[in-house]
Amino acid sequence: MESLRYRKARTEDMEAVMALQTAVFHGEQLIPLDAVEAFLAMEPQCWVAELDGVIVGTAAAWHEGGQLHWGRFIVTKALRGRHIGTKLAAFTFAELFAQGIDSIFMEARDTTVAIVGKMGGTVAGEPVPFYKGTVTPVWLTREAFARYSQEMQNGCSS
Repeated sequence: MESLRYRKARTEDMEAVMALQTAVFHGEQLIPLDAVEAFLAMEPQCWVAELDGVIVGTAAAWHEGGQLHWGRFIVTKALRGRHIGTKLAAFTFAELFAQGIDSIFMEARDTTVAIVGKMGGTVAGEPVPFYKGTVTPVWLTREAFARYSQEMQNGCSS
């Protein structure tokens, strides 16, 4: 049986995190390599989804312009559609709100907008072009995520 776990990234994970980001953001979404690599200068908090000891997903949060941003959210292509990303997102949001954060901002691809929308996220504007595709501004508040979490604990889902 597979062993899937979600956890905060450690220093020794960052090479694998960046390799996954490079494969997805540069390889699939055509984001320039220097823009992908510039991510580390933002001093992010990172989380990983780990399957049988291999990092298969990642998400991050960083402060920019006085606001907490969330993103760099990916799951390796071969494992998409198995709700690994949904669980990773919920795990990271719970950790961020436990740190006292009141709201999280993101500029998300359509799939992420759908995932975060189910967790209480609110679209805050129109999609804008971003390399291969678009991104949409989204906010998630502590209160909205708490309602989602309570519904999940009560066995309800939307």
